[in-house]
Amino acid sequence: QFAYGEGAVKFGWASLLSSAYQRRSDVLNRGFSGYNTRHALELVPRVFGGGSVNNKLIEPSTRNHHLLFITVFFGANDAAIPGERQHVPLKEYAENLTKIIQAIRQ
Repeated sequence: QFAYGEGAVKFGWASLLSSAYQRRSDVLNRGFSGYNTRHALELVPRVFGGGSVNNKLIEPSTRNHHLLFITVFFGANDAAIPGERQHVPLKEYAENLTKIIQAIRQ
């Protein structure tokens, strides 16, 4: 299982998944506190499909793992009050989630 999302993933329900699947599967938790779907889009290549930073190849977190499922949890930060740096308009939020899911499926 792979949990990808904002702070609620990092500090919350991913630990519940880990407990529920103990001794049957590992839960890879990639929660990013304070991130919205704009930030998540930038990270998808590094988290799921490799990528590079300063021209150094980064192995994706999912390499050599058989994944049963992936959960994607973003939205609380996107829903910040308009004008706040974390705010993402609803239409863009929906588009970003679609792009994240498409990128993960590739």
